[in-house]
Amino acid sequence: MTNSEILRKMKKIYYPEGSEYLDWMGFKITDSNIRTYHHIVKKVVLNEENKDYTPTISNGAYLSKKSHELLHRIEQGDKDLYEEWNRIFSLIVEIGTYPPDDVWNMIFELQEKSLELDKNKIR
Repeated sequence: MTNSEILRKMKKIYYPEGSEYLDWMGFKITDSNIRTYHHIVKKVVLNEENKDYTPTISNGAYLSKKSHELLHRIEQGDKDLYEEWNRIFSLIVEIGTYPPDDVWNMIFELQEKSLELDKNKIR
């Protein structure tokens, strides 16, 4: 399946009608900040382990373009924070539905930390 096909399926699973359309890093998805697919386990790691790296729901995070770019900067500047994000993404996949409030609280805490880091350090 393509990224677009997986993202369509993920939207049906994780965004019930009436839910706020925020990506998994807490940013609004809009026409100018489109949705993207993030491999939780990186393609290169899957390839090294001779595993298929085709996009799947179980290995995907639903991010916007801006969030995805921020996440890549975080990966370069703070590996621990990057891993925290991937743990949140895995938790959302495990829950299998729109994240509950306690998960959104964790997301917004990490978002604040990420934006502060981005502003001060990782540019």
